[in-house]
Amino acid sequence: MLEQQVTALTAILKDRDIRKFAGDSFWSIIKAVSFGDPAALAEAADDMKQLIFHMPAVLFWDKMQRYLFGTFRSYEDQVRMAQKFTRENADYAAFVKKQMHLVNELNDDRKIDDFAQLTRCYLLTELDEALYDKLARYLNICTAGELAYLRAFGYDQRSALNVMISALYQYGLFDQTQDERGGTAYVLSGFGKALKLCSLNFDEGCGGMERITSYGQLTPLNIAEPASMDEIEEMFHDTFDSVGGGGADSCGLPE
Repeated sequence: MLEQQVTALTAILKDRDIRKFAGDSFWSIIKAVSFGDPAALAEAADDMKQLIFHMPAVLFWDKMQRYLFGTFRSYEDQVRMAQKFTRENADYAAFVKKQMHLVNELNDDRKIDDFAQLTRCYLLTELDEALYDKLARYLNICTAGELAYLRAFGYDQRSALNVMISALYQYGLFDQTQDERGGTAYVLSGFGKALKLCSLNFDEGCGGMERITSYGQLTPLNIAEPASMDEIEEMFHDTFDSVGGGGADSCGLPE
């Protein structure tokens, strides 16, 4: 059943200008997708309001309408998206199905808008699909407040640790660096910058920065690794040498 609905929505996005179905006319799209039949667009949709009116379905289609109209500003956008997929229908249908799952999981209108911006970035730039998927996951796991904090945080800003950064650091969206005094400061990680450039602040442009569009442009986080036994022995050896000023016996102790 779901595959029929995915196929129907894929066909509509490829062949019909969805902006002609704004307002109450969007019920026609809901009916066509629900029945798995794109031809149902031409039929009256008043009966669909009675059929589909239960809260989960209403919430889903409200989010889907917001997402689709936020992503596609014109029919040319829809055509361009379909052209990003090389094989006839198969790849695009899988992509559309994934969008339906992601939209269903998002629980805030601003998250839907951010997801639409992320998809526009995927449409208009060379954003890699693997990184697109990763950034979409961040929109789901972060709270609306955390995303608002990221949206306002400067690309090159440094900050002391606070509760919000502590939470986002666990997701890999912040990284550690040294401040001017040799202490620890927190900055946006590569993933944090990518999320801002490709979604949260996409409509503001890059501001002279290079947009991060693939994993190859990311650098690993500064994660402290445990010292090896050789490194521990070397630290003790250096400590004893500096304190005793002499050699060491075979146990690493001062003679």
